[in-house]
Order: sequence, then structure tokens, then C-alpha cells
Amino acid sequence: MAQEIKNTFLKSKMNKDLDDRILPNGEYRDARNISVGRSEDSDVGALENVIGNNLVAGTDIENGLTIIGIKESNSLNQIFVFLTDYTDPNPLNPTNAPSTSKHYIYSYNNTTGAYIRLVQGEFLNFSTTNRIVGINLIENLLFWTDNRNQPRKINIDVARAFEPGGLSTTTGDYYTEEHQISVAKYNPYQPISLYNRVDLKVRAGATTTTFTLEGTSRAELIEFIGATVVCTETNPPTQGVDFVEVVSITDSFTAPNIVTVTVSPAMQAAPLTGDFVSLIKSTMTNKNNEAQWPGDPDYLEDRFVRFSYRFKFDDNEYSIMAPFTQIAYIPKQKGYFINGDEDAAYQSTIVGFMENTVQNIGLVIPLPTSANKMIADYKISGIEILFRESDGLAVKVLEKISASEISGESGIDSYYSYEYQSRKPYRTLPEAQTVRVYDKVPVRAFSQESAGNRIIYGNFRDQHTPPANINYNCRITKKSVTGAYNNWIEYPNHSVKRNRNYQVGFVLADKFGRQSPVLLSSVGAGSENSGTFYSGSTIYSPYDLLKTDTDVDTWFGDAIQVLVNSPIESEINSAAGTPGLYALKQQNASTGEGFAITGGFVASGVSPITETTWEFFLNNATYGNNINIPVVGDYLRGARQDFVKVTAITNPTSNKYIVTTDGRVSDTYLRTLDLPPSTPDLKFAYTINDLGWYSYKIVVKQTEQDYYNVYLPGILNGYPGQSSAGADNGPFPADEVNLTAHTVLFNDNINKIPRDLAEVGPDQKQFRSSVTLYGIVSNTMISPSSPAIPSNAQYYPRLQSMGQNAISHTSTAIAAADEFDMAFSDLSATGGTTVGGDHGNKVFYQIDTKPLIARISTTDKPIGQQNTTTGLGSPYNMLPYLAIYETDAVESLLDIYWETTTSGLIVDLNQDVASTNVGVVGFENLNWEFKEDTTSGQSVTPSYFSAINNEGEPYIGDLTPSLTDIRNGLDQPNTDFDIVKGAVGTINEGKFQIIYTRSVSPIYEAASPTRDVYSFEVTLTPTTGDPFVVQINGVEGGFGALENVQPTVNQPGNVTSATPSTATLISANDIAALQPKNGSATADAGQQAGLRYYIKRNPSVPGNELPSNWSMVPTTGELTQNVPNGDFEGNGLATYNVRLIVVDAEGDSDSVGLSEGYEPLSTFRNFTITLNPTPLNDEAKTPIGSCVVNGTGQTLFPQSPGFPNKFTATTFSNQFSQKQNGAIPALPGGVFGHWKWGVPYTNPRPSGIPPGRWGTHSTNCVYYIGSSNPMDSGAGVGSANIYFGSGKGIDGAFYDQYRDNFYHKIGTGGHKKGKIHFTVNTYAPNRSGLVPNSFRMPIARFYYRQPTPTNLNPNWTLLRRDQEINQVGVAGNSNSPTNDGPTPIIDYYAYPPANYAIYNAFATIINNEDQNPVFVQTQRAFDFDKLFDFSQGQTPEESFGIEYAITLSGQLQAYPASDAQDTNLGIVRSYVVADDLNFPTCAVWQNKNLYTLNGSQANKLFRYDTSTTGIDGFTEWRYINDPAQSTHTYRFARSPYGDYVTELYTDATSNVLFIPAAENQAYLNIKLDRGNLSPLPFQYQNLIGTDMYGNNDPGQVTIGQHIQFNVGLDPDKTDGTTGTGKKMPSSLSGPGVSAVRVFDPNNPNPAVPNTNDPQNYLTKGTLRVFKPTN
Repeated sequence: MAQEIKNTFLKSKMNKDLDDRILPNGEYRDARNISVGRSEDSDVGALENVIGNNLVAGTDIENGLTIIGIKESNSLNQIFVFLTDYTDPNPLNPTNAPSTSKHYIYSYNNTTGAYIRLVQGEFLNFSTTNRIVGINLIENLLFWTDNRNQPRKINIDVARAFEPGGLSTTTGDYYTEEHQISVAKYNPYQPISLYNRVDLKVRAGATTTTFTLEGTSRAELIEFIGATVVCTETNPPTQGVDFVEVVSITDSFTAPNIVTVTVSPAMQAAPLTGDFVSLIKSTMTNKNNEAQWPGDPDYLEDRFVRFSYRFKFDDNEYSIMAPFTQIAYIPKQKGYFINGDEDAAYQSTIVGFMENTVQNIGLVIPLPTSANKMIADYKISGIEILFRESDGLAVKVLEKISASEISGESGIDSYYSYEYQSRKPYRTLPEAQTVRVYDKVPVRAFSQESAGNRIIYGNFRDQHTPPANINYNCRITKKSVTGAYNNWIEYPNHSVKRNRNYQVGFVLADKFGRQSPVLLSSVGAGSENSGTFYSGSTIYSPYDLLKTDTDVDTWFGDAIQVLVNSPIESEINSAAGTPGLYALKQQNASTGEGFAITGGFVASGVSPITETTWEFFLNNATYGNNINIPVVGDYLRGARQDFVKVTAITNPTSNKYIVTTDGRVSDTYLRTLDLPPSTPDLKFAYTINDLGWYSYKIVVKQTEQDYYNVYLPGILNGYPGQSSAGADNGPFPADEVNLTAHTVLFNDNINKIPRDLAEVGPDQKQFRSSVTLYGIVSNTMISPSSPAIPSNAQYYPRLQSMGQNAISHTSTAIAAADEFDMAFSDLSATGGTTVGGDHGNKVFYQIDTKPLIARISTTDKPIGQQNTTTGLGSPYNMLPYLAIYETDAVESLLDIYWETTTSGLIVDLNQDVASTNVGVVGFENLNWEFKEDTTSGQSVTPSYFSAINNEGEPYIGDLTPSLTDIRNGLDQPNTDFDIVKGAVGTINEGKFQIIYTRSVSPIYEAASPTRDVYSFEVTLTPTTGDPFVVQINGVEGGFGALENVQPTVNQPGNVTSATPSTATLISANDIAALQPKNGSATADAGQQAGLRYYIKRNPSVPGNELPSNWSMVPTTGELTQNVPNGDFEGNGLATYNVRLIVVDAEGDSDSVGLSEGYEPLSTFRNFTITLNPTPLNDEAKTPIGSCVVNGTGQTLFPQSPGFPNKFTATTFSNQFSQKQNGAIPALPGGVFGHWKWGVPYTNPRPSGIPPGRWGTHSTNCVYYIGSSNPMDSGAGVGSANIYFGSGKGIDGAFYDQYRDNFYHKIGTGGHKKGKIHFTVNTYAPNRSGLVPNSFRMPIARFYYRQPTPTNLNPNWTLLRRDQEINQVGVAGNSNSPTNDGPTPIIDYYAYPPANYAIYNAFATIINNEDQNPVFVQTQRAFDFDKLFDFSQGQTPEESFGIEYAITLSGQLQAYPASDAQDTNLGIVRSYVVADDLNFPTCAVWQNKNLYTLNGSQANKLFRYDTSTTGIDGFTEWRYINDPAQSTHTYRFARSPYGDYVTELYTDATSNVLFIPAAENQAYLNIKLDRGNLSPLPFQYQNLIGTDMYGNNDPGQVTIGQHIQFNVGLDPDKTDGTTGTGKKMPSSLSGPGVSAVRVFDPNNPNPAVPNTNDPQNYLTKGTLRVFKPTN
């Protein structure tokens, strides 16, 4: 039956690396278009089809495109493909794709083969550098992200419908712009307006009461009847304070589209032809007089409401809410007190007319484009109008209006007017929508996934990095009524509250609502502009000091005015996260700002702007540096949308241009009137950056919130008149006028000025109040006639001497009137006896009711009316009248900014700043170089720079520079810089430089990228006029930033003294000695600040991977390694090519490789660390001159001090004796005999001893390694009892049988470090043609001990096999070698136990070669670290070390066959040599020293022939070429003994470890390459011998194959772990040896059974035999 092979493929793994014969089960060699199921179900291992590819040919899609993303939909059976031909040259800081690039999204139907283009256009901005890996389809919405653009989505059904062949009747691309496909929706940044305004150009013939207009109709203007009229172009101008209003608008009966406007009262001057007149009208009205008005007239009376709106889009998503309006509120009576109101106020303590008179509100809602284009351009399907009350958190919906309805009413207008008629809202928004201030959509995201109906983003950037600050100043001033602003009409009764602190900030947003944090002013100290002081971000609004400070007749309230000094700037830097601006000023042609125009209307009344064109004249003659005219593809500000695109431009004459656009341009492109002389009329063209900062809004933080107005019935300055009865209780003080005041508290005022009732006694009747009071209105008495009448006047709670600080009052006592002795009867009346004046009982309101009276301290400034005042020749008394106190505001704990209605596009703000700044607007040639090695006084602007105006030309005039504010990136003030002028008379005169002034150099630290970025406020003061303030903003990694300097470090020396036991390879002091420096020029320890140290393999040269347990402390550079412990034998002995990397600024290892820039930098130095084995201490070694014996048998060992002289050649472990014990029968061959007891063996053989008999070993030879003379009789280490006496560890019976013992000491001391290697060498000379010399090796036993100061002579312990480095020796397990040879002799003493490291003698070895001797060798090695007991309290250096005793016994040698042969007796000699295993100098090999044969070079490796590739088995034999053959695979080792090779190296000098490439190649066959030695020694061989009885053809077949070992080396692992290359323990069961001999199974020895089984030879230990054959 044929053999059947079965395999399952459960691993689901294709493996083409391994040979078919060794392919692991579960893997397969090859497969096509299938995969193997890996599920945990029953179908595991089943074959499954793999989806393949089909070529769709014959499409009309353009060539040269790359697919950058693909998404399949099994449910739709469609594939969505993303294509582009654009490759961004700088993907780390992406640039917008050019207009010529191609970008598409297609869908492909797998069933029909139809493909449809869904989206196309450069706005997709794809790039082949950014593959789209995050794509999801949720129902009909396709989402994707590419980590280049913001996340996007489209509706595939709608997109498909508008393409040719789709369902829509209108064809064309549905998606054409970024805001149509972004996941984040368009942000409505503008609030609703509560006013209407029209700016009209006047025709000729205007008067102060009438003017005519052309191009409009009465119907268009009829709503402006009642509007306020302003005109700034007349002289004098007509302003809001003139209260000119439109009274009628009439059509002309003689000409179409001409209307006449009549105003009253008369304007200040008649407008001239072409002047603009503005009509402004509030939309908040009262409808009490309109019977047909449908609203609720009382609904808003007690409500303070705000309005907002939000858009609904075609995919049923909503935008965030637009900013809310301010409170829609106008008080009744316009807020004025009318006759009787003052009496009512103090009598009731409230002001009844402060209710809302507004009933109807026209909400002017801004649209992002023309109403009839909202759906097409922004996919807006409707608007929700929102409503919120001031004391509520809920946002409610007033009405939902469809886009079609808005389009029908507003047409091409970009606003929608909604009439709110005091109707209640119909629903409340969920809280999640109320607090939604931005869409939480990342700016960029690399990954995207869906879960249910949610999209999840990963590895994203969630916000933009804003500018550090904005250069602006603030002041609080009266509302401007010139017409430049509209707030005095829109919010006529709103005012900034006085005696308050305000902090004003900007919030920037992109077009999709991603907002910046609040940005504050870079101006800290404030500045002057046109003689007016402006503060920075924080400003205080004081009370008036004098009556003249505010003209109440013309006062519309106060407002915060913000003066923006410099344009808002942001550069596009993807790494820093700065998005740049949405609209980037085009500056292709010149360095000046924009382009200057001249000329006005094309003809009288004919505008140069039409719906699609704009005509202008370039003023290049006067302003030749302002010529950056639009080009095709640029954008201009639009009239009905934010921007319109330039589609064409012509130049019919030299300076006349006609620009064609895709929409009407804004009227800001008209000629600006009334410009100051020599000021260019600048206009701007732009390029669009979709994710840039788009809009701004101003926010204000004001934490002083709730307060009360206390309406009082007059305040008495001093004390009232007192009756005689009242005076009996004590007179009132007579000197308290202007120091103390009194007033009555009742009704609500009792709560507004509460008494402090905590911790008072039960009898207390008077209480103080902690409420702080500020006087607002003081009561007075006026006496135009007699009698005097009560009145009041404004009170000014300030004093010149106290600056802007307000003066406050407090109530020192509050009590009932009688408690103050101020009851009605206590106060004076008319006539009678009085104290302090008459009519004291009239000053207090309702005094007869005993009201509460508050006593007020007014020591700083008095308030109120005295009791008695002389006027008109007679005294008059104070009478009650309205006085008002204001309580101190409650400080809110909410540290938040409040949204205002001031917002707009950044591009408009920047244009206004650039156009109106006629002084210094910036600098040219301003470069920056501030490095870490900058020293004090060094310039950080390498060249001098000049001030320029808005024309881009140098400013003419002398300027004195100063740095009025310096801020770092954390907005902290700084003083490290100064600005200096160039020297007079040099080319730098009139120019400037910024210098570094700090006494120490800066240090680039971890926080430096954001912290050490400096912004400067440069104030340039001209000889006359106001100073110019220019803000220079720092940019991370750019201007103002501290640049890092590459660190340095000296070259370290190579580390050569380390071993695997060296815990610290490089110390912190070693690193410090290399003088590492961080690049700073500072001279102190700061040069090491922030340095971090890392180590890696030097990649520039091949070599060993660094051990994974090497660990460097980053802060100190200390390098440590794991030392041998337990199973871990230490790191590989090799030379490691190391790269020391020094990184500054606390950089991590990822910072490696950067040598310049604004981030952590690094430098490196290459060197080597060599891990050598720990050398054996010299005291424990056999000297190099005593390694071998000479050819005559004379020892070459010198006599050691103190040794007996009987230690001679004849007694050197070669004495034999025989004790006769009966007849000795002949053995086969007449050579061997049985054991007999005899007499001592001598030369010649004693009489009576038969020839051919064995002599018994009469000499025990003990080799000692230790700290003293073994023959000493004293009590020191190694005394006379070192070997003898009971209980010392060496068997007593051994010494009872043998009294003739000899000792030899090797070296001069104990074993204190390293690995010691012993060879037991037996030398049998030839008999020169006589009978063969037959012998057996002696048994060697190895003992050790560790003397200590408290135990100088401890017992000896037999060394176990598991203590031997190669684990050879006797063991009870047959899978481990039990002997060193194939057959043991019978151990005469059968001692010691089988698990100890014993060398048993082998079977008889016969030297039947008459020319050459026989050499037999066995060996052992021991590691000091595994034997030494470190717990004894001594270091190895302090100790006596490990002592060894090696006993040799049982060596046998046969007598010659005849007496005639005794004269040439070849005495067999055995001796022990101790050497360093890893640095051998006494490597005995057939009585030669291999160290000498290898060239006598320290550390020179021995060459090995090895199998070419590794194998998987521990016992497998591989053929290795003989030296005579040409092909060899050479590797190198420290030891010439193959079974003690612990590592192999790739060459003889570099110490590069050989590491097997795979786990199935871990085992190699090796044998020493004798051809590399000189002179060439004989090869040792494996012995295939007989037992002691001569079985198996005794004495004839004694030599087998040359020695070859199988060694396993730790390989590279399949999990990616790098191997160590160190020798691995045996894979055999039990404690197998780490290296075994292997035999050629194809060349078996017929004398030995089962030779074909390689396991038969695993019992061979370390025996080596050289036995020539005849």
C-alpha cells in the first residue's frame, strides 16, 4: 500500500521559506485565489474564495490618475473609487492642489458595469501622498478622511442624481466647494441685526431739508420714513445728535427711478453731488397704535430676550447657533423720568417705567449668499429662528422657515427680514444643542471607522493653533453717532456699565466653526492714538468726575472701542498646527500692500460695479509698489457672498482694468472718499485657504454682575433738628455735616441695604451693613423763589486726588428711628426750643411711622442735603426727594467671556487696518536668528531692518524705537531684548536691530518650542505726532523663536575591559568626562541642562545587535546590563559597535538624527564595547612553560617551592605495583592478565613476576590549586591534614589502600575569577618496534572547597556534573554520557556516587605503532561565579578563592612479554594542566601547546570548519570538508576544544558573533581546523574501543572517526527576537551536555553493534585519542 500523507491547514499560513520536507503541519506551500478559514466555528480550515480583480477597460476617465482610496459596498454591489493626478511636493506641510490638477470620486456598479462620476474638482485637494484609508458608507452618506483635508462626506444618491443620466432634471456637479462636503458644517458667524440701513448717493441740487436720489424707487425706501439721517461728508457733518429724521419719500413725476427725500429738522449742511447720505432705523418698535397688529402687546413687557438663528442643511443636519443679539429692549418713556416719576420712585422704591416698550422686532438675518442661491451654494434647506430669555438657559425655536420661502421673499439679497410680533416660541431645543458651540469634527484625521450610525475618528488633530495674541488696544468711550457705527440706533439704551472692569478678547474661527481660545492683546502698557489713550486687553470704566464729562443731552451710552493696530496674521504650518488665514492677500507683483486705485463712477450715477464685472483704474504712477492686481483664479470680496472668483481680467488701456467675476463684488471696491492726503486707496485680491481662520468675534469678560439701584426718599447730610424733648436724651453732634448722612429705608430698600444680623446679641437694636454704596443721584433743595423746593442732581463719586477710583459709602448703623432718638417727637418743629434748626421732623419720609434709618459714613465725599440752609435771605429745610445709591456688584465666580454682537470676516478687518494705517505698518528686511549660543549684546536680527508704510516704501522721518512690550509664548513678560538704531552717518542710519541683552546665553529646553517664542510690540515715536505701534508676532519654529544648536560630546574610547558580569559598562562619570554640552554658550552647568543619552547599534558598520537588556539611563548616560543569574548566562562575548547619541532639550530617542531646527537635536559618537569573558586569575594557571612533557618522559614542570624532591620523573604518576594473588592465566594474545597482588613495580621487572601481567597503580597523584603548600604541617590553609584524616571529604579507603601519595601544586593561589579548564593528559610512548604498549587511563576525581578566615580547612566536596560547564560526567540517565569513553573499566573502589563529575578509566588502549606515541586526553571546566559562595561575607578579591584537588588513580600498564624488552620500557605518564578556558595559554594537544601553534597571540581566535548551514537536530551529523578540499565554511572560537565552544564568530578579529538565522538552523557541526595551526598537529579521534576483557576484537579496532561536535547556538526567533549566539543547553532529556560528538551513520564500525543509530554515540564525553595505526 502506498504511503499516505495527510496535512491540515489550520494555521491558515502560506510558507514559501522552508523546504517542503520540513514544512510545519498546519501550513501550506502554495495556493491561488483561496484562503483557509480561521474562524473558531466548525468551518475552520475550510477553503474560501478570495475576491479577485477585473480590469474595467474602455472608460473615458482620464489617464495619469492614481487610485488613492477604494471602498466596496456589498449591499449596493458598488465600488467607490478616489482618484487624483496630484502629488504634493511637501506632504508634511501640504499645499493646495493647483487648478490644473484632477480629482475625482467615481462609483462603479459591479453588476451593470456602469460607472458614474460623483464629485470632481480641485477643491477635493487629493494627493497621492495621502492615501485614503478611512472610508465608511452609512446608508447613503459616504464619509472619508485622508489626514490632509478635514473629514468629508457626500450623499451618493444626490451626487449621482445630478450627474448626466441621473434622476435630476438639472445636470451638473452637485458638490463644487469645500463647505458643501465637509463633515463640519458652515458656521453662521454673524448675529441678527436689529436695524436697517441704506447708504444713498445724492444727486445735484440738494438742500439741508431735501435731496434726490437716482436708481431707486419710493417702494424700496418707504420703510425708512422715520429713520435717522447722517452724512459725514458735509462740513459740518450731520450726526445722530442732530436728530434729523426722514419725514417723507416721494417719487419724481418727471423721471423714473428718482425719488425725493425730505428730512426734518434741517441738516447741518446741504450734501454735495456724489456725497453719501445714510438712513438708519431701528427695527424695534411699539405697535400700540396699530389696531391690525396681531401680536401680544404685553408679552415682552417684562422679558429681556435675545435672538439667534441656525441653518438646516439638505442632509438634515444643523449648523451651530449664530451669536445671539443683545437684549432687544427699549424702556418706556425712552428711559426718562417725567413729571411725578421721581416722587413715585422713592415712594415705591421702584421705577415703574423701566419696562420693555418693544413689541415688534424686525430680525435682519444675514445669509451666506444670495437667498436664491442658498440651496445650490450652501445646501441650506431652511432656517430656524431662535429665542432665549436673559434669565433662562433654554433656547427655543420661534419659527422654521424653508429656503424656498426665503428665496421667494429675499431674491438676490443676502439677508432675510423676519418680523417678530411678540409670539411665543413653539418648541425648546435639547440641552445638547444649547451647549453646542462648535462641531466636534477634527481638523485632520488619519483613521476613521463607523459604529452603528456614528463616525469615529482616530489619530487626529482636533483644533487649530491660534496666533499667540493680537495687536489691539481698547478704550471706553461714548457711542459714535457719526454713522461709522450703528449701535447707537440698534441698541439706543444700551451702555457699558461704569465702575466696572472689562477684559476684551478676540475669538477666531474657521469657516466651519472651529474656534480659538480667547486671544488677548499683545499690548500690555497701553498706547496713545491721536491724543487718546487706549489700554490693552483689560480696561476700567470709571464714574464721571465732573458734570462736563458727559453731556446727557447727546449721550447715547458708552461702548468699548477696539483699535486694531496690526492685521491678524497666521502662517500655514501643518507641523505647528497653524492654519493660516482663509483669505490670503495676493502679493504676486510687488512688496507693497494690495493695489492702489483711482477714479470713481464710470459716469455720473453709474457704478463701476455690475453683477459680473468691476472696472477700476490702477494708480501705479503714484504708488508703484502697490500693484498686486487680481489674476484669474483669485478671489475678491463679494457683495452677496463672502468671495467671488475672478474668471477673467482685461486691460483695455494702460491703467484701466475690467475684472469679470462669478458674482457681484463688494462696494468696498468703490473709490474710498475723504482719504488723507498722500494715502493710497488700497484694494486687495485673495487666494482661498479653506481651513484658515475665517471670522472673528469680540468677547468680553465682566465678572461684576448683579447689583441694585436703591431709590431713596432723600439723603440728609448731617443730623436733623432736634426738639428740646429729644435733646434731653443727648444732643446730636453739631460737626457731622459732610461726614455723616442719614436716610430712611423701607420697602425693598431694606433688602437692598440689609443689616448684618449674624453674631449679634439679643438686646442689640442697631446694626451695621456691609453693603458698599456708590452715590448716583443726590437730592438737593433749589430756591429760585421762596419757599425752596426739593430737587436732585447727578452725584459724581470721584475726587481728582483719587484718580479713577470710585468713592464708596457704607452704612455704619441701621435702626428704627426712635433707637436713634429720631422719632417724630424727638425732632424739631416750627418755633419753640430746637437744637440744630427747625423742621427736623420734615427731613425724613414718613418719620411718624418710625421707619428704619441708615446712618452712612461719608468722610471721603459728602452726599445729600443739610437740614437747614440759608437761601434768598431766609433759611430753608431739606425735604424728601429722590436720591439714588448703587450697590456694589456681586462678583461672579464664573471666569467666562460673554459673547458680543461684534463680529466679522478677518479679511475685512485686515483690509481696514491696512488701508487706514498711514504711518509705519511694518518692517522690511526683518530677519531673525536667535540661537542657543547667542551671547549678550549679540543681534538676533542679523541685518538692520527698516520701517515701511502701507505702500511698502521706507518710512521717511526720524523715529525713536523702543520695545514697549515683549512676551514669550506663554504670554509672560520678558526683558531679554532691546532695539537699537543704526549709527548716524552709516548705511544703517534710520534702521534698527534687535539685540539680546541678558547676561547669560539662553538654553533650548523641552518647553522652548512653545515658551521661547517671542513677540514684540515695537513703538516708533516720530519727531511730531503720535507714535506708531507695530506688533511683531512670534511664530513657533519661525520668527521670534529660539533656535536649537546641536549638542556636542567628545569621542569616547573603546570599552575593552568589560565582561558579561560587569553590571555597569559606562558610568555617569564616564559620560561626564566626555564633556557633553547642549549647544548653549553659557559657561556654567547649564551646558548639561536637558541632555539625554541613548545608545543604539552603530548602523554604519555590520556587527552584532546590542543585547536587549542593555539599559542606558537617559538623564546620566549610565549603561548597565543584566549579569549572569540563574538560567541567564550573560550576554554574548563579542565586540559591539555602539553609537552613543546625545539629545538635548530632554528629547527622546525619536529625536535622533536631527542636527538643526526648533526641536530637540542630537549628535553621536561611535565606539565599541567588547564583552570579554572574565579571565582566569594567573595564580590558578599552569605556567605557559610547563604545559607539556618532553619526549624522554622528563617532566617540564618546575619544582614548586616546598614540594618534596621525590616528585621526579620516575615517581610522576607512573609508578606501578603488583601484588601476586595466585596463578595468572594467559589471555588472548598473551598480553593481558588478571588482577594479582604483587610487589612494587620496578625497572627491570622483579624476578618472579611473569611477563605480560598488569601492574597495579601504586601511586596516587593529587594536583592541588590553592593558597598554600599542601605539605605544610601547620594550621594554616591547606595544612598537613589537607588530604588525610577522616571526614575531610576525600575517601578514606582510597588512602588506606595507597600510602605512596604524591602531590603537585599548580600555580600559586586559588581560583578567584573566570572559568578554569583542566586537561587530564596521558602520554604513552612507543616501544620502538617491540611489543605494543598497553595501558588504561587513570580515574580522575575533582574536588573543591572554599576556605574562609573562620574555617581555614573546610571539607572537600566532589564536583557534580551539573556544576561542570558542559555537564559531562557520570549520570544515571542513559540519555546523558555516563563516561568519557565507550566502555568503563570497573572502578576498583566503586566510588563516588554516579552523579558526580568522575573520570573513569577507559578500556585498554594498545599502542601498536612503533614510531608514534599515543595521546589520550579528557577535560573538565568550571565557572568561578557558579561555585563561589558570595554569602560568606568576602569579595572574591578578599577571599582565598576556590581550591581544587584533582586525584588521579587506577592507571594500569602491562609488563612486556619478555624480559628482553624491559630495557626499552615505555612508561605511560599522566598529568593535569590548569588553563583559562576563554584565554588559553596552555592548550595541550598531543603534548603540544595549541596557543603556540596558533601564533602565541593573545586573544587570537581558533578557526573551525563548520557545516555550511545550521540544522534542526541536536544529534544530526553533517559532512565537513577535510582541510585538503577547497570549499570551507570557517568560523572562529576562543577555545580549541569543540565541546567547550560557547560562541562562534564570523572572523578572527572583529568579534562579530555568528547568530543562526532561524530556529530550525540553530545547530552546527564543527571541528577544529588544524590547517590554520603551525606546525600541523595530528587530529584527535573518537575512540571506538573494547571493554577491559578484550571483547569485540580487542586491541585491533581502536580508532574511529575524527572528532566532530554538534553545538546549538541561540538563533534569531520567528517573533523577531534577536538571538544571542550563545551555546544552548542540550535538548536531550535530563541534564544533557551542551555539546555532543556526532558520527557519520553511513560509516559505521562493524565491531560495535547498532552503530547506525547516532544515539549510540551520545555517551561519548570529552575523551580525545590520537592513536596512529600501522
